[in-house]
Amino acid sequence: MRLKILSNEQTLSASANTNVNTAVMVYVTNGHATTSHVITVANGSGTNVGTVTILPTTGLILEKERAETLQIDAGTDVKAVSIAYNH
Repeated sequence: MRLKILSNEQTLSASANTNVNTAVMVYVTNGHATTSHVITVANGSGTNVGTVTILPTTGLILEKERAETLQIDAGTDVKAVSIAYNH
């Protein structure tokens, strides 16, 4: 897997949605050693599109629409960065 980083990493939070620099592809990491987190994807109007759980000390790639935002359930353990992806 190859990732091209397109922006600075951001910390996801429970209090503010971010569109991660209007990214379409986002690499998300959970830096906590024991806590899983739920990531919520919402559309530009704030309506929930879906959720996914990220396990401790793992990363995943999310594909989203440019206006869609990401938010986590709690804490500051989850980071996100806009990427281009090639496998």
